[in-house]
Amino acid sequence: MLVENFRITPRDDLSCNLGWTSLWPDGASWVFVNGKHAVGPLVTGTADRMVKISFALSNVARIEIHDFPDDAVRPDPILVEPNTRPTLSWNPVEEAARYRIYHRKRGDAAETVIYDKAAMQGLERCEVICPMLLDGRGGVWHFLRVEAVDEYGNESTRQSWTYFVMDLPLVPEHVSVTEGVVPGTYDFKLED
Repeated sequence: MLVENFRITPRDDLSCNLGWTSLWPDGASWVFVNGKHAVGPLVTGTADRMVKISFALSNVARIEIHDFPDDAVRPDPILVEPNTRPTLSWNPVEEAARYRIYHRKRGDAAETVIYDKAAMQGLERCEVICPMLLDGRGGVWHFLRVEAVDEYGNESTRQSWTYFVMDLPLVPEHVSVTEGVVPGTYDFKLED
C-alpha cells in the first residue's frame, strides 16, 4: 500500500527525517527516493515510523513509501528511473579481433563509434554497458549496432537494433511553500 501522508523535517544540510504512520505496526515499510531503493524492509514494531534519507531541502525529489502487513513482499518503485545506459549483449564471434559499437539517434544523418575495444576470447556472452548516456527528453529512438572486426579490419554484416528512451521531465527550478488550510500543514507548488 502506498503511503500518501508523510512528514519531511530537516536534519542537516544533506539529509532529512521522513516520518509517517503505518497501518501495520508489525508490518514492513520500503522507501524509494527518485525511483531508487533507500530503506527497507523496515520493521519497527510501532505504527509511527521515522527514517533518515539523503535529501537536501533545496532539492526536488520523488519520494515513495510502501507499507505491507509483513516483509514477504518486496515492492518495485512506481516510477523507475529511465534506462539511459542500457546493457548491450551479443554472442561472441570466434574470428573477432575487436568489437565496435555504433550509435545514431533518430534525425541524425551519420553514425558515431561509441565503443572500439579488443575482443576478449573464451567468453560465452559479450556484455557492455552503453558507454554514453542516451538522450531521452521527450522520447527518443536510438539505433545501436555491434560489429565484430577481424584482424584485417573487416566488419561483420551490418545489423542495428532500435532502443527507445523516455526520460523524466526536467526538474522545476523552484518550489514555493505556503501554509496549508489545516494548521501545521503546507502546500507545495512547482514553478518553472
